[in-house]
Amino acid sequence: MQYLARRSNAFVVVLALILVVALGIIDYLTGPELAFSIFYLLPISLAAWRVGARAGIAISIVAAGSWLLADLLGGNSYSRSATPYWNTGVRLAFFLIVTYALSALRRARERQGELATFIVHDLRSPLSVAITGLQTLDTLEGDGLNARQRELIGVCLRSGERTLALVNTLLDIARLEDGKMPLSLSHVNAAELAQSALQQVELSAQEKQVSLACQVDAAVSTVYADEAIMVRILVNLLGNSLKVSPPESTLTVSVAPFETGWVAFRVVDQGRGIPKAQISRVFDKFKQVDSYGFGGGVGSGLGLTFCRLAVEAQGGRIWLESEVGRGTTVTFTLPVQAH
Repeated sequence: MQYLARRSNAFVVVLALILVVALGIIDYLTGPELAFSIFYLLPISLAAWRVGARAGIAISIVAAGSWLLADLLGGNSYSRSATPYWNTGVRLAFFLIVTYALSALRRARERQGELATFIVHDLRSPLSVAITGLQTLDTLEGDGLNARQRELIGVCLRSGERTLALVNTLLDIARLEDGKMPLSLSHVNAAELAQSALQQVELSAQEKQVSLACQVDAAVSTVYADEAIMVRILVNLLGNSLKVSPPESTLTVSVAPFETGWVAFRVVDQGRGIPKAQISRVFDKFKQVDSYGFGGGVGSGLGLTFCRLAVEAQGGRIWLESEVGRGTTVTFTLPVQAH
């Protein structure tokens, strides 16, 4: 679905037409013994959901016509000559009902998404103003503020910055889901990406007494990716791993060749691990880490979702391997060259 989200409407319509024609041919070759009616809903649903009602109606008409043509050419005998046309009308009506239902659901979802994005977007401006004001207060010198007041300002400032980061993540996830996230793809030094991300979490690692390690295979030089987004992905993964890493443990970032033309980044921790039954859901939106028995602080449940969408937007894929009591490894791959 993520691949189709990045394709044009015309591509989706052509794909749906090809599927309808293929189904019509199969329907004709197999004859009346095998029913293929349910399979016609695939291209119809694809067009209605991805493009809209008009495309869904057009594909529904073509699908009904393809079904009728296969019926007529197959030489099926009916007691009345009008029977196949009546059947086609019923099928078309069924297809149109599905089309209108899906397109209405799509519009409702879009309106809901637009409203949420509007609200989140409008939160960013007042948050930025509040953070700027707190930063100004924090820099006051002399006897203007006592220690307790400065401590409260620091707490408010950190909370505001975390909230602003959450707002930005929500907006970025919405853009990634719609295929509208601007990407600046280029050949980026893989070792520098890993080092840059590790530097950003170094202080947090020291506070938790966790050692950081970086292992870059000499065979890896560059990857074709967006540098800023790549660093965000790695920092997100490292931040999640730090939450579950016990003191005196080691958190490792490794970079190595994966398959021909691909590079694999891995973030390996020595935390409590994740139950196998939950692994398939960790990249879902709003799935908080505590619900998987990680321990540590509860997050927003958006960090791993952002990582998945951002990796896929750059043409890669991401997955997680874990065992309770043995730690967790998150791996994602990216191409060496533009595809």
